[in-house]
Formats: sequence, C-alpha cells, structure tokens
Amino acid sequence: MATLTRRRVLQGMAATGGVAAAGSLLPAAQAAPARTVLGAENWDPEVFAHSVASGDPTASAVIIWTRVTPTKDAQPGSGKGPDVPVTWEVATDPEFQDVAASGKVTASAEFDHTVKVDATGLGSATTYFYRFTADLGQRKATSRVGRTRTAPGSGDDVSAIRFGVCSCSNYEAGFFRSYRDMAERDDLEFVLHLGDYTYEYETGGYTGVYGQQPRTVEPAHVTQTLADFRIRQGCYRKDADLADLHAAKPMVCVWDDHEFADNNWREGATGESFKKGDDYPALKAAASRAYFEWMPVRVRPEARAQHLYRTLQYGPLMEIIIPDLRSYRDAQLIQSGDHLLDSDPDFIRAAGREGRTMMGRSQFEWFSNAIKSSTAKWQVIANEVMFAPMTLPATLDPKLHDWLVEKIGLPEQGIPLNPDQWDGYMVERQKIIDMIAGLPDKNVVFLTGDIHSSWANDIPRDIFGYRTGQNTKAVATEFVTPSVTAKSAFDSLAVSRAFDAATRQLLYTGENLLSGVNRWFKWINFTDHGYMAVEVGQKATQCDWHYVDHVLAKDTPFRLGNSFRAEVGSPGARSVGAGLNRAQRVY
Repeated sequence: MATLTRRRVLQGMAATGGVAAAGSLLPAAQAAPARTVLGAENWDPEVFAHSVASGDPTASAVIIWTRVTPTKDAQPGSGKGPDVPVTWEVATDPEFQDVAASGKVTASAEFDHTVKVDATGLGSATTYFYRFTADLGQRKATSRVGRTRTAPGSGDDVSAIRFGVCSCSNYEAGFFRSYRDMAERDDLEFVLHLGDYTYEYETGGYTGVYGQQPRTVEPAHVTQTLADFRIRQGCYRKDADLADLHAAKPMVCVWDDHEFADNNWREGATGESFKKGDDYPALKAAASRAYFEWMPVRVRPEARAQHLYRTLQYGPLMEIIIPDLRSYRDAQLIQSGDHLLDSDPDFIRAAGREGRTMMGRSQFEWFSNAIKSSTAKWQVIANEVMFAPMTLPATLDPKLHDWLVEKIGLPEQGIPLNPDQWDGYMVERQKIIDMIAGLPDKNVVFLTGDIHSSWANDIPRDIFGYRTGQNTKAVATEFVTPSVTAKSAFDSLAVSRAFDAATRQLLYTGENLLSGVNRWFKWINFTDHGYMAVEVGQKATQCDWHYVDHVLAKDTPFRLGNSFRAEVGSPGARSVGAGLNRAQRVY
C-alpha cells in the first residue's frame, strides 16, 4: 500500500468512485477602517507587528495576547532583544474610559517576546476591548485594540450561542478568506479552531490546487527547532486576515498533528514530514513551547504540568469539551514516508483490538467524567479527527458477519479506510458510544476538523445494524468542517482547470457511494474550502457550511453550502432548508 496521508485517503475514496463501494466590525483585511473602528489609530505596527489575540473565555476571565518587537533584530525565533515592560488594559469601551482590569508584565526573549495575560475579575457575557503599551525607554508604543467577549455564567439567561468553526490552514495553499469572513461577522461570538493552525512543511512541500503556491512561508525548511516553530508562528500571525480575526473575537483552539509533524502520536510521527532519525521528543518540546507562547490558550509555556485538554462552560446552555487526540494516542496502524515498512500488516484486525487508545487512560477518564458530569443542555466535543465510522463492510449478511467477527477476528465495525482517525481505535470509540447511549439526558454534538472536507453524520448506536437498516438509532451528531486552505480531494485530483468538470463528477459519485455504504453519512462535500457557523440553541443545534469559490485570490466571494441541525433529545443530522440569519449581532 502506498503512503496513507489525509490527502491520499481523500484521493483514493474519490478516484475509485469509490473505494466507498469496495454589518461588520472588520471590513476587508486590507482596508484602513478596520483599525480605526477599534480605536487603534495610534497602533504601532512595527513594535506590535503580530497584532493581538484573545481566547479561552470564561464567565469571569479571558486570555489576552500580543508580541512585542522592541528592536529590528528581535524577530520571532531570534532570541534577541531587551526585556520590555508592557502595560495591559481591558475596558468596556474602545476609548478605555471604563477600564475593568489592568496590569504590567515583561516581554522577554526567553518567551520570544510574547505576552499572555489571564485577565480576571470580569463580568459574564460582556464585550470588552483590550490593548497593550510597550515602554521602550525613550518612547512608548501602543498595540491595536482588540475586542473579546466573556462567556455567560451559570445564572445568565442564554437563548443561543453562535460561533465559527474551522481547521487546516496551510499558508502556501492559498489565502485565508475564511478567517476574514468570520472576522467580519458580528453574529459569531468566538471561533473554535480544531487544529492544523500551522503546517510544518518546507516551502513548496505542500502546495494548493493545480500545484499553485500563491505565497511563501517562513522558514523555508521543515520546522524542527524552537526557533523554527517561533518563526513559522510569526509568519502566520502577520497574515492580515488571521490578525483581524484574532483582534475581532476570542479563539478557542486545540492542536492537531501539523503543529508538530504529519500523523504524530505519543512517541513519534508516522507521516511524510518526519524522517527516521529525527528527534521526536525534542521536536515535540519545541513545538509545544512555541504553541503555548503564541496561542491564546490558558496553558503557560513555563508550566510544569502541561496538557491542552480542557472544558469551557457557556452558561447552562453549552459545555465545550476539548480533548487532545494526538499527544497520548498509540501509533497509527498504517504509516507513510520513511515509516511505511513499520505499518502493521494485520491492520484491519488490529483496528478492532482491545487496548488501542486514542486518548490514553488518564485523558479517557477525564473525558468520560466531563460528559457524565456536564450539567449543560448541550455537550459540544471539539474533536480533531472524524468520529463517525468510515469503513467498508466485509458482508451485509448478519450470520456471515458474526462468523467473520468471531472466527476470523474482523472488526465488528467494518474495514477501516483511514486508521489515523477514530477508525483505527474502534474499541475505545465504542466505549464512548456506549457511554453516551447510557446518558439519555445528554445532547452530544461532535465538531470535527482534520479531513479537508465537509460531513453531516449520525453517530450510530449499532454500526452494523445501522448499515443493514436493522437499527438506525443515533446516539450523537457530528458536523465536520472543511479546510481553510489545505488541499481538498478536488485540489488533489484536479491537476489543471481542464479537469474541473470531470473531477467534480467523480467526487459526486464517490460521495454518493460512500454515503450508500455508510448510511449514517447524511451529506458529504469533498470539494470546497470554508468554515462552519454553528448555533447552539434551546431546541436545536444548527450548522451552516460556508464556502469560498477558491483560495488562490484574496477577494473571492462566499456562499452558503448547506445546513443541518440536531434536535434536543433526538440525535442525528437533519437537513435544514435555510441558513442562519447573519444580520443578528452579538457584538
């Protein structure tokens, strides 16, 4: 078998037709008014070249972030530049007449001159504005003004929470149009980023549709050292669309694999960007350190006990449960690149064996307890890799199926097509399904990234029974977001525009075949880039997919792709005739 990466899985499914059958806060990113609307006319874009950000909001606190460039040589990853005193302020108005919290910190080369503050003592469900001022000795420099919002508290009356969901933003594959569209929407309270925020490849190593590379990332080589990861983060954060998104609303984020190396696991990586002989513990430590320095998460880079999995409560309506599906998992059964010969030749049966773990024992216990103890109406799982089974049946005959499972050891859930996702860890997935089935008062929705395509899925109680039509009960719902720019199946197959129509027809056939053999897939799109807008309400959770025509230009328009919903007390994806009203405002 050739290397099995995310893109090759999508290529394979489509190319065989089946493998399956066998009013805005921020205008355009380049427009000057984006800065003046937030009262940032005094912004020093040289000292605060990487803008501002906020994240991980609670009912009384939010993380605010920036980076200071005190001297021209104090660039990301340089280790150069003096310590700089920085004052931070959080206010209820953009003119900072009503300051709710403030303080002083030091930006130093030790932490790449990044500044991360947990601003506490704030009111719930409240919009705030924040800024930083650097004392450079002979002068002071002020950042742009960022806007953020705290979560509702347990006593707040919350009818609905609406937010953006995205993943997989490869810098060299195109422009971040999805970030700009979400930044411009005043109806989206925050953005949930499900990983692959940065990519590790060398320049030219992972391009876009038609093999085009509209821009160049830094550093030019594969990221491996702390300096490399800092430089890569700095390159991304100078993107105007991403900078405006971070300044417009808080981000809740989790890493996937490409913040480290392709298909990483607990003790290494099995993909093409990680070579035999590379030092994975050193790479993991460097990438983690840079992530905790640069991202607006509550974990601090100097903390001894570091883990990214956590929960965030949005009043009585929603709890976001955020597992880390890379750091504790067992190795993938099928490997690629230098690691191809390390693949498990018995991977089909191995995928269904007891003991294989995606989460690790401690995190699995935490995850189970988080769902069980949640008092919110909705439990929203920030899920990095697809949870719904993407498998092929060995047979549809129940008696033969039972014999193959009992005598041959084939997995109960089918033959896995992509064992990097939950299909490679079937027993642990079934434990989660069984647990959710035993909690009828919960309303669980998985929001998923990673696979560069769009899906609306039921999570079946009985996978074989759902496939045969004998038991079509669902225990949860899954909505999968497309990539911001990273290659879709269409991008991988359409080598030139001359093949566009044929590629689209091939993908349409593949989507239908895959949905036919896995009946819990209610809708699939292998073509488009974009993001999801999700509204969690008292009676239902609705998901809209928004697509851009292509990502090779900065100003291509967006369109509504599709809409599905899950209803309280009745899990499963149901098609909706109309999208959410973008004219509503939370800001």
